[in-house]
Amino acid sequence: MTLARPPWLILSMALAVAAVVALAFWDQQREAALALEEFAEEQSTLAFSVAGGLAVRLEGARHDAILLALAPMRTEISFAYLATRIRSADAQAAALPDAPAVLLSVPVGDGRVVDLTTPTANLLKPLARIDHGTQRLVLLLPPHAGAFYTSDGRRLVADELREPLESGRSTVRLPQAVAARVGLPPRTAMAGLAMVNDPLLGRWGVAVVTTASRDRDRARRASTRLLLSTVLAGGLVLLFGGFALRERKRELETSRSLSLEQLAREREVRLDREGRAATVITLASGVAHEIATPLGVIVGRAEQLRTRVNGDERANKAVQAIIDQAESIREVIRGFLGLARGSAPALTSLRPATVAEAALLLVEHRFTQAGVTLSAMVPPELPHISCDARLLGHAIVNLLLNACDACSRGGSVVLRAETRNGFVAFLVEDDGEGISDAIAARATEPFFTTKAPDRGTGLGLAIANEIVKTHRGTLSIGRGEQRGTVVSIAIPLAKEDASSA
Repeated sequence: MTLARPPWLILSMALAVAAVVALAFWDQQREAALALEEFAEEQSTLAFSVAGGLAVRLEGARHDAILLALAPMRTEISFAYLATRIRSADAQAAALPDAPAVLLSVPVGDGRVVDLTTPTANLLKPLARIDHGTQRLVLLLPPHAGAFYTSDGRRLVADELREPLESGRSTVRLPQAVAARVGLPPRTAMAGLAMVNDPLLGRWGVAVVTTASRDRDRARRASTRLLLSTVLAGGLVLLFGGFALRERKRELETSRSLSLEQLAREREVRLDREGRAATVITLASGVAHEIATPLGVIVGRAEQLRTRVNGDERANKAVQAIIDQAESIREVIRGFLGLARGSAPALTSLRPATVAEAALLLVEHRFTQAGVTLSAMVPPELPHISCDARLLGHAIVNLLLNACDACSRGGSVVLRAETRNGFVAFLVEDDGEGISDAIAARATEPFFTTKAPDRGTGLGLAIANEIVKTHRGTLSIGRGEQRGTVVSIAIPLAKEDASSA
């Protein structure tokens, strides 16, 4: 287990915090830009509102000019303007007075024009309520004029407003210097622009200029709070991350130590188990060697008996059975000796039913004596397996005898066989008390047994497991679905059947 170097982790954490801060700051700036755009749209809406009011005032002036042309002596109209004059279209227009005013020249037909001189404040008066002096200005650009007029009569030259207005734009952002020049705080300002096209009085421009100082100050304070909060959060993350990293390092070191100890213990257990298995094989080979001599005597005596029982068919069959079983024992002994020497078993291609039938014949008498029912379900059409018939049969016999011992009188044991993913599985199922998980985990250990000393040595399953391993198979033990125990031996299919499968 490799521990990451703390400086690299701390640097990674710092970079992650910096990335989060940058992302948060970018998002806040984006939100501030969107807020400024919305603020500009509000000024544009105000400019269109002012333009609508101006259009109404201009329409009123045109109406006054027509009435004045019809009745020149109507003093109530004349008093509403600084000066009024009816002239021919060829005559020169009157000069503007010194007061801030604009000249409205309205053609009234018959070659006449009515000149109405009105203060700029009169045109913007109904809209003065939205003019807040140092925060917002409403500016008027008369036709063909080079300067704007404010509601209080001031004249302002601002090409930064006039050019976008004449080009048809609806909003424009004014830098700090221009905002200060038009009389607003030296901060960014937004202007809403609108045009009024009067059919007789020409094109009039309206600009509503509002300082964005409040929004910008609010955005700046939000950026400062965001920066401080993220720096504080990042510092806390780094601080607690350092503590957590140190604790994690301690935990990993402790875990590594425990893992090494666990591996050492498992290795010792495995070596002990392998040593026991080697001892079992050695012991089995020694026992087999010792049995070979008296077994030869038994076969010799049986041969002598066969010459004396000629003519007695029943006795002759009994003697032949003794000779056949002795030969079977001799073959098993040879197999054990081969295992002890590390030799591969002599594999032949056989049907599982053949192996199962041979094992069943060897244990029938034991089941009859114990009063336990033995049945088999091994389909004859199962594919062939590669096995040493004597050794594999001995392993199955061990499983059947263990199952018989696990059942009480009147119980039952079933031997089944089935195919499983390139294997044939022999399953021995009993209806005994069942086996616990702890015992099942140790059942194949040499000399481990739950039987009484006079009924078991703890070698049967250990030897069966070694036999199965030499066949490249597996042996597993577990509880049945309802009760009892199920032991399975899985043996690979023969090559010809495995390729067809």
